[in-house]
Amino acid sequence: MTYRMSSSKKEAGTFPGKCQPPFWVWAAVLLLVVAAFARPADAADSILYRLFLRDGTSIVSYGEFARVADRVVLSIPVGDPAATPNLQLISIPDNSVDWDRTDRYSDAVRAKRYGETRGESDFAMLSARVTEALNQISLTSDPARRLSMAVEARGNLARWPSQNFGYRAADVSQLVGMLDEVISELRVAAGQSSFDVSLVANVSVAPPEELLPTPGFRETMEQALAAAAATPEPTERISLLDAVASALREPARAGGWAAALRLRASSDLATELRINKSYTDLSTWALASATARASKGDVAGVQTLVQSVLKADDRLGRRRPQETTALLQALDLRLDAARRTRLAHDAWIIRLDSFKSYRSAIASALGEMRASTVLLENIRQLAGPEPRLLPRLEQRFVMARQQLVAITPPVELQPVHALYISAFQMAKRAASSRRTAVLSGDMSLAWEASSAAAGALLMFQNAGDELDRLTTPPSNR
Repeated sequence: MTYRMSSSKKEAGTFPGKCQPPFWVWAAVLLLVVAAFARPADAADSILYRLFLRDGTSIVSYGEFARVADRVVLSIPVGDPAATPNLQLISIPDNSVDWDRTDRYSDAVRAKRYGETRGESDFAMLSARVTEALNQISLTSDPARRLSMAVEARGNLARWPSQNFGYRAADVSQLVGMLDEVISELRVAAGQSSFDVSLVANVSVAPPEELLPTPGFRETMEQALAAAAATPEPTERISLLDAVASALREPARAGGWAAALRLRASSDLATELRINKSYTDLSTWALASATARASKGDVAGVQTLVQSVLKADDRLGRRRPQETTALLQALDLRLDAARRTRLAHDAWIIRLDSFKSYRSAIASALGEMRASTVLLENIRQLAGPEPRLLPRLEQRFVMARQQLVAITPPVELQPVHALYISAFQMAKRAASSRRTAVLSGDMSLAWEASSAAAGALLMFQNAGDELDRLTTPPSNR
């Protein structure tokens, strides 16, 4: 609103001396500040929030809750909240909560907590700043500067309630009203004949949501059961139901509501555990069967298992969607493995004739090595053989190696073929070094022959194992 001061009022002069505001204005402001600062405060031991669900029920949260993705994570008190309750961490779907009411209630809880803890100290700081601002204004001689300081103090004061949960809003509103009177006088003293006064606009805040009383033991138990029904996580539901049943064990002996609630919690818990076991058994059976069928390349068999799991999930009421999804993903991996195994098996069948031809081609050379194994073992142990056998042994290894070099193996057997050739080369070296050691009596040459014989035997064994592996059907490996 715009007010115009008449020249007669200006001339009457409300600011004696240095055009100060009337004494009663300063005194009233300071008196209100002191009285406000003197109010006592009580502190609460714990903070109980509430989540109001769309179905009309509510759940107590011990302390702040957290919104994470599409879930709300909170601690449920199981027991008397006034004592030391057993806290159960659960999560419920975000879209099951009435957020308008829940947010209003949370603001009211925070406002109450603020008033019980920091409210008075923060208001005391505000009071001190107001007092200091008034003193500074009274000591400032420049009328325009005094007016600017008063307007700034008024703005800071008016914003304080909305920034501090509406704490002491009525008191702040009175202070702002008095500052408006001061500002009116200061505008006149500054020579302003037209000015706007907003009075106490933007000071009042909406009344907070009415807080519900602290839930008792029975209400806590009932809300815990409601929370168990609301959470989609089986492990959280089982843990919460077990905690409720345990907390009601002694009270249930007297019958009444405690016995009825415990019976309900125990029944729900037994149902959850039975469902858990059913899904665990289903998963164990399906994975074992799928692994066995995948190892044989039984693609159709694994696909049949997928359909069996879906039907079993339907019979169980689709009560474990996450477990079923994980199981189906695992079966998809087994199905992919079965397809790969089947492809490898079909490729092996195509190459089977070439594998047989290769084994037939190298049979003679491998027979020479097998027949010479005892002699190579003697060389390895530095225990022979008789010198007259060494030239013939060396010649047999040379000829067998030449046979292998002349053979072209299938592509996938080339590493094995190269290992066989190396084995015969090492065997020939063992026989040659042993013969030279016998002729010269050089023990170091004998040890060199021993090492070569050991290497030849080892490479021959490894080549045979790898050949067997590569020429065995993939489903039998």
